Amino acid sequence: MKRSCYLALFLLMVIKSLTAQKEKYYVTRLTEPINFDGRVTEQEWLNIEPFDLEMTSPVLRGTPTEDSKIRIAYDRDYVYLSGQLFDSEPDKIMANTKKRDALTGATQWFGFVLDSYNDDENGLAFFTTPTGIRWDLAVFGDAVSRNPVNIDWNAFWDVKVHRDSLGWQAELRIPFSTLAFEDNDEVTMGMTTWRYIARKNEVNMFPLIPQNYGDWSQFKPSLASDITFRNIKSQKPFFVTPYILGGRSTSYDLNESETEYTKTDNSITELGLDIKYGISKNWTLDLSVNTDFAQVEADDQQVNLTRFSLFFPEKRLFFQERAGIFDFSYGSGTRLFYSRRIGLNDDNELTRIYGGARVVGRSGLWDIGAISMQTASQDDFKGENLSVFRIKRQIINNNSDAGFLLTNKSDLKGNYNTNLGFDAIIKLFKQDYIDIKYASTLSNEIDNNSLLALDQSKLWIALYTRRQKGFGYGTSFSRTGQNFDPGMGFERRDNYTRIGNRIQYGWQPGEKSFIFQHGPFSRGSAHWGNEDGKIQSLGWTIGYQLASKKTWGFQIGLRPNIENLTASFEISEGVEIPVGDYSFTNYSIEGNTSSVKPFQAGFELRAGQFYDGNIVSATFNPTWNLSSSLELSGTYQYNRIVFSLREQIANIQLARIKALIMFDTKLSIASLLQYNNQSKNFSGNIRLRYNPAEGNDLFIVYNGDVNTDLLREMPNLPRNNQSSIQIKYSYTFRL
Repeated sequence: MKRSCYLALFLLMVIKSLTAQKEKYYVTRLTEPINFDGRVTEQEWLNIEPFDLEMTSPVLRGTPTEDSKIRIAYDRDYVYLSGQLFDSEPDKIMANTKKRDALTGATQWFGFVLDSYNDDENGLAFFTTPTGIRWDLAVFGDAVSRNPVNIDWNAFWDVKVHRDSLGWQAELRIPFSTLAFEDNDEVTMGMTTWRYIARKNEVNMFPLIPQNYGDWSQFKPSLASDITFRNIKSQKPFFVTPYILGGRSTSYDLNESETEYTKTDNSITELGLDIKYGISKNWTLDLSVNTDFAQVEADDQQVNLTRFSLFFPEKRLFFQERAGIFDFSYGSGTRLFYSRRIGLNDDNELTRIYGGARVVGRSGLWDIGAISMQTASQDDFKGENLSVFRIKRQIINNNSDAGFLLTNKSDLKGNYNTNLGFDAIIKLFKQDYIDIKYASTLSNEIDNNSLLALDQSKLWIALYTRRQKGFGYGTSFSRTGQNFDPGMGFERRDNYTRIGNRIQYGWQPGEKSFIFQHGPFSRGSAHWGNEDGKIQSLGWTIGYQLASKKTWGFQIGLRPNIENLTASFEISEGVEIPVGDYSFTNYSIEGNTSSVKPFQAGFELRAGQFYDGNIVSATFNPTWNLSSSLELSGTYQYNRIVFSLREQIANIQLARIKALIMFDTKLSIASLLQYNNQSKNFSGNIRLRYNPAEGNDLFIVYNGDVNTDLLREMPNLPRNNQSSIQIKYSYTFRL
C-alpha cells in the first residue's frame, strides 16, 4: 500500500513537471515618467527587481567580479533598459570610442537584444558604452550563419549615460515604432541582456548563453528569455527626410583622338526625398526620390590574385535595412540577389538612380519584402528597372523556414533577366540543419525552356551543424548550368559543379585554462566543369586553431591546390598565369592580438608554391585607440610572386591608413588614404559628419586621387584622375 502511494505521488510529480508552463516574466509598466538622464535613481526604477546575471566569459557560470543592476520597463511609447554598472576600479573603466556603431572589444558595453516577433530567428540589438554611443544591429538566421548580423542597420532610439565614483550608469529608450510585433492583449518578445567589462574580457548576461555557437553566440534569439508586455500597441512610423546636396567635381578624360587628357568641371546641385511610412502595424513602405549616396564610405581596395571578380559589401543604408529578408546566399560567396548591382551600368560603372520603393512586413508566420528601383540612361546604356520580391514562412519549427525569391532586371529595349529561386532551411536536430536552394534564369538572350531546365538553373544542397564545441561538420553540393545568369546576383563561375566539406573539433578546456577553445579543422572545395567533367579548381586546408580567454588567437594551415586553367589571367602588369594544369601547395599562419587592448592587430603570413612559381605574402592590420576621441587603423599587404621558369616577378603592395577624430558622439571627421603600387595611385577620402540626432545629418565629403607615375602611359597621365567635394544635409520630420 505504501509503495503504491509513493508510486502515485511520483507519477503525479512527473505529470506536473511535464505539463507545467514556463512562468511568464511581465515587464513593469511605469506609472510615473522617469527623468531620462542616464542616472538610475528614481524610485520607479529601484522598485523593479533586477535580472540575475551569470558569467559566460571568460569562465562559464563563474561568479561576476562586479555588481550589475539591470532592469527593464515600459510606458505607452517606449521600452526602457537601465543599468547600474558598478566597478571597484572606476578609473580603469575602458571607454575608447565615441563613434556611432563602433565595434571594438577595447571598451565597456551594455545593452540588450530584442526578438520582437519572438520567432527565435531575428532580433534587434541596442547597446551603449560609457561614452554614450549608439550601437545597433539587426540579427537574422539565429545569429549562427556565416554572416548573421547587419551591423550597419540604424534605428531611431536614444541613450543617456552617467559616470561616477561607483562605476557608470545608462538608460536606453527604444520607441515601439522602431520595433515590429504582432498586436495582442499580451505581447511576448525574446530578450537577452548583458554587460561587458573590457579589461577583464568578462561578459555577464541574462539569460546565460554559452559561447558554443560561434562569434555571435550571445545574440542568439532562440536562447533568449521570454518577456511579456500588457496593453501595448504597435505604432506606425511616418518619417519624411528631404535632403539637399551641393558640390563641385573635376575629372580628366581622354579626348576622342586619345592624344591628351582634358579637364571637365561640373557643379552639383541635387534635391531628394526619402519617406518611411507604416502602412499597417507590421508593414513598412520606404520611398526614395533621386536616391543619393554621397555620404557612403569609400570601399577598401583589395588585392586580387585570382581570375574571379572581387566581392564588396553593401554600405548603402537604404539597402541594408531588413536586408536579412532578401538573403539568398549559397554559402560560397555567391548569391541570387546582390544589392550592389543596383546603380551600375553594363560596364559596372556608377549610374544615377531616379528612385524607387521598398516594402517589408510580416503576416503571421510569413515574412515578405519587395524592392523596385529605376536607374537613368547613360550614353549607350538604357536605364533599367531592377526589382526583387521575397517571401518566406516558418515551417515545422521556429528555426526552419521555406521561401521564394524573384529578381528582375529589364530596360526599355525589351531586354530582361529574371531569376526565380526557391529555398528551405530545416532544423533536423538540436544544431543540425539541411539547406536547399534552387534557382532558374529566364532571359531574352537564351531559349527559355522551363524552370526545370538544368542548363539555366542552379541547385545547392548543404547539410551542416551550427555547434562550435565538440564535433562540427558541413558538406554541400551545387551545380550551376551553362545559361544560369543571376543578373542581380553575384556568381564567380558558370557551368560548373562544386562539392564542399568542413570538419572540425573544438575543445573548451574549462575554468583553469587560459585557452577558451582549440582544435583541428579541415575544409575545402572542388569545382569541375559540366561539359568536360574536368577539375577546374580544388583547394583544401588542413589546420589547427586556438583562441584564448584574453581574445588573442592564431591558426595554422596547409593548403594543397589544383588549378586547371583554360584561359590565362593577369595578376600584375606584365605578369600572366598561362593556360595549363597546375598543382601546388602553400602554408599559412594567421592570428590576432587581444581585442581588449587599445592597440590590437591581426596578421596573416602565407608562403609556398603558387601555380608554376612561388609566393610570399604578408598582411598586417593594426588598430590603435589612442583615446576615446582618436582612432588610427591601417592595412599593409605585401605579395612577392616569382616565376623563375618564365623570369617574371610580381611585387604587389597595398597600403591603407584610416584616421577617425571624434569630438563627441555627434561630430566626427574620418579620413582614408590608400595606395596601390599596381595602379601607382594614391586615393583619399575625408568625411565630416555632424549628427545631432538620428535622422539629422550634415556631411562634407572630399574624394580625390593622385597619380605617382605620369610617364608610364602615352599620352602622359594627369596628376589627378578626379576630385570632388560635396555637402549634403538631411533632416527627418517625424509625423
